[in-house]
Amino acid sequence: MRTNKDSWTITSSVGRTALLVALGRALETRRPDALISDRFAEAFVRAAGDDSLTPEAIEEVVAADPAVADSVTMLRDMMAARTLRIDTAVADATASGCAQAVILASGLDARAHRLPWAPGTPVFEVDQPAVLEFKNEVLDGLDAQTAARRTTVACDLRDDWLGALRNAGFREDIPTVWLAEGLLPYLRAEDQQALLTTIGSVAPSGSVLILDVPREPFEPDHADFDASAFGVTMDELFFDIGQFATQDWLDGHGWATSSDSLVALLSEYGRPAADGSSWTRMEQSLDLVVAHRR
Repeated sequence: MRTNKDSWTITSSVGRTALLVALGRALETRRPDALISDRFAEAFVRAAGDDSLTPEAIEEVVAADPAVADSVTMLRDMMAARTLRIDTAVADATASGCAQAVILASGLDARAHRLPWAPGTPVFEVDQPAVLEFKNEVLDGLDAQTAARRTTVACDLRDDWLGALRNAGFREDIPTVWLAEGLLPYLRAEDQQALLTTIGSVAPSGSVLILDVPREPFEPDHADFDASAFGVTMDELFFDIGQFATQDWLDGHGWATSSDSLVALLSEYGRPAADGSSWTRMEQSLDLVVAHRR
């Protein structure tokens, strides 16, 4: 299990999950019937210099060990469903009046460049310095352009990230769309609550919070997802986080929430999960929540 003040690079521990997210998006983007298109994802994966995580390498592993195929399919489909749903929710939020965006633990999220922002929209990305440095180097190499006003905020979310965000130009007086994709499952229960309390303190009416939340504490020994194919073990990614009823807490603290399981979303998007796959466990353990500030 992780410890309270651990750190990581883009290729280690939690940082490596950013590469796995990018890999999932890259694999999906290659499909002829792709649900999403993220041209940056494969560039991030290749720039990391880990040949075992390229799409071609993963395809070779699957061909050599069909038992790994379920985990690879799960990674790809999970990222496809989660990405598309969040993209849609962000578009809805900006259309309804959210005039800036904050992406917490932004990792290799390229929404500042992928999505059709109104010119000059402030988009703040908060993550550890090493992650943002790697990301910026890749984007600069691609000469990536965006209509948004993208600002990176190099800060650990266990430190005074709100102070750093304010110093970067964040405004508390306007509705904001907040993204916490793939973040809460890596935080202890008390840290989840502290994070949401902080967001609520600077989220005026009309703000939107988008996040995926665990329904129950993660137990590595019971995980159906085989992460070893991607060079990581599940127990090095998670704390013994405890139980936190995120959606109930939000509903009781000034937010109105709705949720979808990723399995339900895949079915809605025309790609239902196969019976008996790893998705059976995922459906029972993870929800995608959209919360509107009352």
